[in-house]
Amino acid sequence: MKKVLIVLFALAVVSPVFAQEGPPEGPPPIAVAAHHQVVEFLNLDENQVAAWDEIYLIHRDAEQPVKEEMRILEAELREMIDAGNADPATVGDLVLQIADLRAELGEIHMTYHEDFMTLLDEDQGRRLGFIARADRVQPIIPAFKLFELIHRR
Repeated sequence: MKKVLIVLFALAVVSPVFAQEGPPEGPPPIAVAAHHQVVEFLNLDENQVAAWDEIYLIHRDAEQPVKEEMRILEAELREMIDAGNADPATVGDLVLQIADLRAELGEIHMTYHEDFMTLLDEDQGRRLGFIARADRVQPIIPAFKLFELIHRR
């Protein structure tokens, strides 16, 4: 009888694993929650959300090949340096190529941000500006809390 119970318990524990059909479709739950928070905080309407989703996908599609090329070049650079006898000219060339890709990635992000800003009305732009300012001062907030210069929640 104990053996039967052990087998049944083991099956009960293991069977949900076998029932899974792979990773869930769509974005991870944390991305969905973050998207919802942005929509709610900025008070975006349906048209703005649809337009934002579209420009976000365009942004992601544009940045992926650049990021992949950067990964390849950075790996190549690491391998050369780890080998110990890297040609300085080749290393310099790789460093310059990586810098160019970083600049290209920066332009892609700037275009995305500018496109997003065109979707917002004045109040929504102010709200986003508030978040940007809060992000810049976030590292110093603990100092103000330490000296009890801001109220703790």
